[in-house]
Amino acid sequence: MKNIPPDTSVTTATSNPARKKKRKTNQPEMLWRHVEITSFCPTMRLHAIHRKGDEPYVEAEPWLELRGKALEPVKGVSDVRISMWARDDIQCGTARPASIGSVLGAKPELSFGLTWPRREFDQVWSLALSSHLKYARISFTRPHYNSGLVTSASFSNEIEE
Repeated sequence: MKNIPPDTSVTTATSNPARKKKRKTNQPEMLWRHVEITSFCPTMRLHAIHRKGDEPYVEAEPWLELRGKALEPVKGVSDVRISMWARDDIQCGTARPASIGSVLGAKPELSFGLTWPRREFDQVWSLALSSHLKYARISFTRPHYNSGLVTSASFSNEIEE
């Protein structure tokens, strides 16, 4: 063993404080962004449905696509596309946190898909057609492998605080 002079300070492995491990949580990281709506594209789809043993019927599906810019980028991406459609029966599903939609992609643009009850969808549709739909506020889980969950969304003609 080497002789170490007493005036030299030596740090040993036992003198370093133990590093604390970062505790993993089951709660996903939540983000929210304000989006300035720059354009929209309303679409109305009709299609005939015939399931075995049932009478055929025609289903109408309104679809609204909003495009805009996030006021604060997510991982350098600020272009946003929000696709919304109406459904008669909305179900949350088993994914947690409970969601109203999903993050469909994070690059090259943030892409969200939202399902709305018909009555509320009609109100958003009217806001868009009358040019009163200027801002959106979307709360979502941090995208992981270009996907995530949307927990809330609101639309208005003014930015929400």
